[in-house]
Amino acid sequence: MSKILSRTKQFLSRAANVFDSDDPLVIVPYRGFASQEKFYLKGRVLENKGIFEGKSESKIRNLIDMLKRFESDEVPGARLTVQLMGSEHLVTTDEEGYFTLERNWDSPLPPTENRWLTATTRLTEIPKGGILTTPDFPAEILLPSGNASFGIISDIDDTVMQTHVTSRFKLKMLYATLFKDSHQRLPMEGIPELLRALEKGGDQLRENPVFYVSDSPWNIYDLLVEFMALQNLPKGPILLRDYGLQMLKRNADKPIHKIESFHQIMKMYPDLPFVMLGDTASKDADFYLQMAEEFSERVLAIYIRETRDTKNARRIEKLIEANSNIAAVRVHSTKEIWEDAKRRGLLT
Repeated sequence: MSKILSRTKQFLSRAANVFDSDDPLVIVPYRGFASQEKFYLKGRVLENKGIFEGKSESKIRNLIDMLKRFESDEVPGARLTVQLMGSEHLVTTDEEGYFTLERNWDSPLPPTENRWLTATTRLTEIPKGGILTTPDFPAEILLPSGNASFGIISDIDDTVMQTHVTSRFKLKMLYATLFKDSHQRLPMEGIPELLRALEKGGDQLRENPVFYVSDSPWNIYDLLVEFMALQNLPKGPILLRDYGLQMLKRNADKPIHKIESFHQIMKMYPDLPFVMLGDTASKDADFYLQMAEEFSERVLAIYIRETRDTKNARRIEKLIEANSNIAAVRVHSTKEIWEDAKRRGLLT
């Protein structure tokens, strides 16, 4: 999948040059997350391509919007301030226009209800010739509730949203990516209801945080945010992947994106156990089992949905059988996840 998306990005970037122009600058903060000790926020500074918002009935418009997403004119070396909880932090974008901020609080925060903190991001230096659509851009940072009994980490592609990763020659996947907007994309059967139930926990009184981790590119972040809102999925941080220069360099020493993201979440909340959801289209099972070995007793359950009877699906079946000491379950439907989660006391 990575090779196909990489080649698709290069093709789309070349094709989208026809839309290239000097556009206003925007700061795109991605949803961050925090604990009582520290917080994490990532975002990007880009030229605003004017992507259509809302429902579109036009495949051509959807294609043009996707071309614009992948032809992202990033702003490297931009300097920003992030104002949060009375403190101001300085950060600079990298060569792909990304900025990352991970800092400790000045003093630990008291336990609280599940809430979203609001940060304000602002460019302190506007690149020569650049203009801003608005001076400030708000950023959301999740501070999980003190009554959370566990967290949920879920893959997105063919776990939450139908993406047809295992379709023959990836044709269905490419068609959905290029021609369907967030209103036309479909969730996996029963997943919105399942995740809402897991968010409330076994007694349905919890405020369990939900994190979405995917190998999809940051370029489609806005589409995923809108899709999740339309499907009434639990609101949570979305951790995607850079498909720019960093990936093309193929640095063998660079950590695998999903493993790096899982580590970051698990270490942010050292006292919180997790339930993990994935599928057989990729290596979700491998990564989750690695987390279960590394963070002993903090992985309550791993649910891997079989999307198609493939060689990888059969390999994963053997992998799960070989790790019978870990609560990993291969399922074919969301109903099976419900039933197993009830037996474990994760749902009522």
